[in-house]
Amino acid sequence: MQSASQASQLSERTDALHLESGSQFRPWLAISVGLGVLVVSTAGLLTGVGLFANWYYLWAWYAVLLAGDGWIALRSAAGRGRDGEFLLLGRKWYLVSVLGWSSVAWFFYELLNFRLQNWYYINLPHDLMLRWVATAIAFATVFPAVFVSEALLDSFGLYHTTRWKKLPVTPRFLTGMLIAGAIMMALVLVWPRYFFPLVWGASMLMVEPTVYRRNREHSLLADLERGEPGRLLRLLTGGAIIGLVWEALNIKARTKWIYTVPGLEEVKLFEMPVLGFFGFPPFAVECFILWSALVSAGLAVPRLGIVRHASSRRRGVAAAVAFVFCIIVLIGMELFTFTSRRPELQQLPDVDATTLGAAGFDAFRLAATQPTEVARLVGITPEHAREWVESARIATLRGIGTDNMLLLRDLGIHTIDQLAGADSHKLIADIEQLTGEEWVDARIRVWIRGARSAAQ
Repeated sequence: MQSASQASQLSERTDALHLESGSQFRPWLAISVGLGVLVVSTAGLLTGVGLFANWYYLWAWYAVLLAGDGWIALRSAAGRGRDGEFLLLGRKWYLVSVLGWSSVAWFFYELLNFRLQNWYYINLPHDLMLRWVATAIAFATVFPAVFVSEALLDSFGLYHTTRWKKLPVTPRFLTGMLIAGAIMMALVLVWPRYFFPLVWGASMLMVEPTVYRRNREHSLLADLERGEPGRLLRLLTGGAIIGLVWEALNIKARTKWIYTVPGLEEVKLFEMPVLGFFGFPPFAVECFILWSALVSAGLAVPRLGIVRHASSRRRGVAAAVAFVFCIIVLIGMELFTFTSRRPELQQLPDVDATTLGAAGFDAFRLAATQPTEVARLVGITPEHAREWVESARIATLRGIGTDNMLLLRDLGIHTIDQLAGADSHKLIADIEQLTGEEWVDARIRVWIRGARSAAQ
């Protein structure tokens, strides 16, 4: 560990934003605005307002973070009796740092998903730049969500007095962790179908030994070495809670993710296979460890405690490498996990997009409207309205999109009922023969299950 004199030369103490008791309305303002935006955006989602329905994840998650941060400040103020501290809003460079590195870290998991193929994204915007920027902004919520949940639990004193037997941390123990993590990651990459759950533990085992050696203040191993598991337990508990929130906010969103986890496709809570929720607690721990590694390397700014300054050149190189890495992964996501664009009326075959648009329809509203009502509003025959509605229903079903809808039409599938009655193995084979490409089988099964549910 470094001496106090070394620390004074290489570091500084960060300052949090303190709120005097006379201005405690600021935490309440954050809570009120956050909850207000969440309510308005959710109402917009449920009523089909495009601004909210198409961008619900961004509206909802940043609203949740704002409200959570206000609650943390309020709790802190109550505990002090005088002033409070925001977690995210308390120091701007901490906020910038945690948002930026959160995106980079999740792009690392997206890279792993090229091999795992455990999830994919649907109904993305058509504009490439908009799609990429929105993706990066969405991924920036991951670290903050984990840290806000842990801080809230901490504000309630959860696990503050919990003590365990002290863990002896030896060089041999650290080496064993590193080897175990490397083996787990190798198993995930070589046999992803069987070992994919290990992805949520491999990185933490590989990275934590370095954090322990460099910065005991941010090391969970150092906590356990002192017999103080509180921070670890809060991260595990917070991870479980935040996982439920993640999936709950995803379920009705238009632009969303869908899981295709081998062997776990049938029993789901929201979009997540039930057993998959066990991955959120270790994932939260992994996020904290990755963040701690960045702080220890001087590449990220902690909220409190010692700031380790990497050289300007090193920080610049790290930022450039991170940016290029994100671009490379985004290109890969275009190929592997961005599976459909948001359906547009003008892309539906034999549909009068101009007339429908003038009547206030988009593809999603068209899919949700009875053909007789469409015929009345637009002034067409019920038969034509039924054809238009069926096209929209397939295009908007489970992220099929217009391109894949046209592919299904080429195979003779024009209605939800026809898709519901399809045999998944035969349909997969027919699609692969028609396109000359290998398809992810689970994605087709998602379509068929969605059609069967819609046809009931």
